[in-house]
Amino acid sequence: MAVRDVEPAPKTMLRGRGGTAHLRRESVVLDRAGIRLVIPLEAIESAHVTLDRRPTAAISLNSTATSAERTTVCTISSRNTEEVGAFVNAVNAALPQRDGAERRVDGAALVKAQERPLTPKRERLPIMSPAEARACAGFACLFTLGLLPPALAGDGHLARLWTGGFPAVVMGCVIAHGTWRATVTWWLLHRYGVTTDARNASHYPRSDVNHPGTVVYAFTDTSGTSHTFEHTGPASAPDKRIAYDPARPDFARGPAQPWARTLILLLRLLLGVPVTLAMAAFLVWYFTTAVHA
Repeated sequence: MAVRDVEPAPKTMLRGRGGTAHLRRESVVLDRAGIRLVIPLEAIESAHVTLDRRPTAAISLNSTATSAERTTVCTISSRNTEEVGAFVNAVNAALPQRDGAERRVDGAALVKAQERPLTPKRERLPIMSPAEARACAGFACLFTLGLLPPALAGDGHLARLWTGGFPAVVMGCVIAHGTWRATVTWWLLHRYGVTTDARNASHYPRSDVNHPGTVVYAFTDTSGTSHTFEHTGPASAPDKRIAYDPARPDFARGPAQPWARTLILLLRLLLGVPVTLAMAAFLVWYFTTAVHA
């Protein structure tokens, strides 16, 4: 039977960078980036302080596996070390004490996520998403804009230069977008990431015998919603340990290991930054120098 040593202080709160954490009578409430995570005290294994660039309060969930890796729901950082320590101590003092014979609970299944009311999303187009349609329209406008000066000046050489260089501009925009998304994903997972196991749900073989095929992984977020994603691999591929952003699980998702996410980001930056700068330099040169030459 669970008992409490100390009643939690109803007004215990930690104001951190980008959000707040409230310790209530039966739960800890985390408000960050437009989403509220309600974590029952029964779901929490412990709270602890980590010292990176600034003191951070981290909350770990209970797991049904005795040797399971800690699952960090969220972290709240603050410049005030004493406030972080006091909040962590208050959370740990409020946790229910269990005896060894009591059945362990799955903390992640007890966490509830509450989002702000959002405008309903538009339905996807039959061929492409609204974002892809806007990108294609933007590229069409940019291509037309680049053809106007040589058309008005009757300069065929400049028109051929723009037509030949435009595919490289499109590729540069795609790489720049991928670099931006990788950076945002890394930041969201670093700040708000929840770790969980994605199970091997199904496998789709390819006609090419040399190709391992595609594995479909499935996981359930803190609100109980199921999500899937695909990854190249054989049918015997093991389950993956992943991290995701509770507010946007389908957008921000990556490996559970921070070093792996950082390595992916660095590789993206090494490719994306030079390509983005070269694309921007070409556009500036074309519209300011080549057109007026």
